[in-house]
Amino acid sequence: MCAQDRSRTITFVDQEGNVMMGIPIVFENARGKTQYTTNENGEISISDSLPYNIYIQSIEIGSFAINNPKISEKEISKTFVINSNLQRINPVSITGSIQPKLATANPYSVTTISKTTIQNMGAQNLGEVLQNQSGVQLNQDPSLGTTMQLQGLGGQNVKILINGVPMIGRLNGNIDVSQILANNIERIEIIEGPMSVVYGTDAIGGIINVITKRPLKNQSSANLKYFSDWVGNQNIDAGIMQGFSHKSKNNFNHHYGYNLDLGRYFFDGMDFNTNTRSLDWKPKTKLFANLGLNYANKFVKQSNSGSIFLERLTDRSDAEFNLVSVTGYNNYFNTVRADFTSITEINLSKKASLQLQNSHNIYYRTKSMVRRNLVTGTETLTRPEDQDTTLNTQINLRGLFQYTPKSVLSDILIGYEYQNEDIQTQRILKDGRIQDFALFGSVEYTGIRKLQIKPSLRIAYNNRFGRNPMPGILGDNLKLAPIVPSIQLKYQISKHLFFRASYAKGFRAPNAKELYFLFVDLNHNVQGNENLSAEIADNFNASIDYRHQINPKSAATFKVSGFSNFIKNQIQLSLLDINTNLYQYINIGEMHSTGSSASTNLVWKQWNIGLGGAYILNHSKTSPEESLSRWNLVQSNMNIEYVVQSLNFSVQFFSRYTGETKGFLSSGSFYTISPYYLSDLSFIKTLYNKHLKIQLGCKNLFNVTSLTATGTTSGGIHGSGNSGVNIAPGRNIFINLTLTL
Repeated sequence: MCAQDRSRTITFVDQEGNVMMGIPIVFENARGKTQYTTNENGEISISDSLPYNIYIQSIEIGSFAINNPKISEKEISKTFVINSNLQRINPVSITGSIQPKLATANPYSVTTISKTTIQNMGAQNLGEVLQNQSGVQLNQDPSLGTTMQLQGLGGQNVKILINGVPMIGRLNGNIDVSQILANNIERIEIIEGPMSVVYGTDAIGGIINVITKRPLKNQSSANLKYFSDWVGNQNIDAGIMQGFSHKSKNNFNHHYGYNLDLGRYFFDGMDFNTNTRSLDWKPKTKLFANLGLNYANKFVKQSNSGSIFLERLTDRSDAEFNLVSVTGYNNYFNTVRADFTSITEINLSKKASLQLQNSHNIYYRTKSMVRRNLVTGTETLTRPEDQDTTLNTQINLRGLFQYTPKSVLSDILIGYEYQNEDIQTQRILKDGRIQDFALFGSVEYTGIRKLQIKPSLRIAYNNRFGRNPMPGILGDNLKLAPIVPSIQLKYQISKHLFFRASYAKGFRAPNAKELYFLFVDLNHNVQGNENLSAEIADNFNASIDYRHQINPKSAATFKVSGFSNFIKNQIQLSLLDINTNLYQYINIGEMHSTGSSASTNLVWKQWNIGLGGAYILNHSKTSPEESLSRWNLVQSNMNIEYVVQSLNFSVQFFSRYTGETKGFLSSGSFYTISPYYLSDLSFIKTLYNKHLKIQLGCKNLFNVTSLTATGTTSGGIHGSGNSGVNIAPGRNIFINLTLTL
């Protein structure tokens, strides 16, 4: 009986071909059990000598065992397909960490949306994906795009990340989530509640981390996608991904890869009243390109990426007639996003790793208003004050050190973050640069049986906000923001049942627009406020989470959660003087949001059924003089998938109900929107050995378009007197084609 001492590799994928990242694998043979954890490529390396004639008797994957897989030492170094639903019920996330963690092992309560779900929805951007998530509210603005709320908190309190890098380019405090295209998304990770310890300001309400695709070792693919629908969308994009390896003379493996994506998305606009020149849904043209370069060996992983996004939105006024001409006004909004990121991961040892993340982000937006002669087609610029240019840049430097000892301190995380953000516009009169440097850390304690405790702390310097703890010693310029603590608890009630509870402090410093904005003309009087205080939040979360892989064809999850947010010094744009139409950013005081949610996912043979619901109750002031006002929101969703594997065919149904929605305008006036349903139905068929995927379906089956917002007043800072609220462009037949080589 002979043995060899050499490294072999097994790659684990699920039945859909997705790699199983961060999965604990236990091999059992005559010698006993050996445990491994798959890397981001779904791989484990077997370095032990295995006799040629010894077969592995079983493989344990999480809580699920595969008996008699019949893998011998001769066969090790191949792809092993796991026919289970493990990744659906126990997904892996990397947000807030370096190493991937299973949902059952993570102290954070993370919601993961897989690329399979995104593709099944036929979603074209992040907004369309989030449309089906309970607890998320979306708003459609004709000029600002699609904005969102999480846990009842506005977009200014929700941080959106791309591969861990914060996005910039907020308009009225919100990121336009329709500008984050779905073509390159691998998965989406959502953590509700303050993540200010790990990600700093703007993360009071939670974070949404978009993870993009990147090439795997020895993987090669090319794809062409085309999407068309009845409401005027014509989208086409193409991508190529290549990974390859070679072994150096010293028997050292090197892995290289690149991916390139580019495309054009076009929307012709949609109007419900064809007698007017103005459109309810504005025409948009989007161009984009993404390039990624990756290198990895046993000790180092290097990922470099660059992307550019261009969007042109056209907003047309109604026609004006006189005796000699017909005139209209066009507003052209042009957006440029350029993002460059470098991520280095170093394996210092089996227990320690280091991640360095450096990024440079550019956001450039121009508004051009022209007077158009509708007879001749000629255009001339209007007054200089009607034009606007915004340049927002950010440098973000971030480092994480993670140490995982085999002791009661199972995970130690130490990090730093430096952020320099600058906003330049003709309407911000002072230096818009805000600098922030922070140190943070956390420790996971597992010394008590079945109980996992993770306290965290962040201390930060902010050049605009904070206090000098020792002015006589440290000088006048050092300003430390409030110390931000948090603590997460996870208790394993049983093999499949987990309880989590957390408390976290939140901190949000006012941005440059809220501090220094000035826009005064015949129609506007909007001013910033240099005397603003930072928002401070306290958040409490608790949940019970059940996850069970019953057998290879059956699985179930169930989760009930509740939250409570208390925000002090909430910043709000309010009408202060009706005579001069003065709007100013002020600290109006308190804001409370509480709520609960429940969700379940059942997998049984060909069926995959998801049900969920959320209730959110808000208490907030509309002005400093008013008492707390109250309104609530009820949401529910149902997702059904039926798969016929023998025919490579599936049926998808997504439905969401949004109850009566209430809110208030900057003027303090309340509005109410009636309940509505959004439902999608589609059929997916794959052909030619799964190289061609055809999706045909209908979005918005009940033809919801716009709803009347009752109780509003015409006006408001951006109001035009129209109390209709856009929900969707109407019932929409679509076709989605994907060719993969």
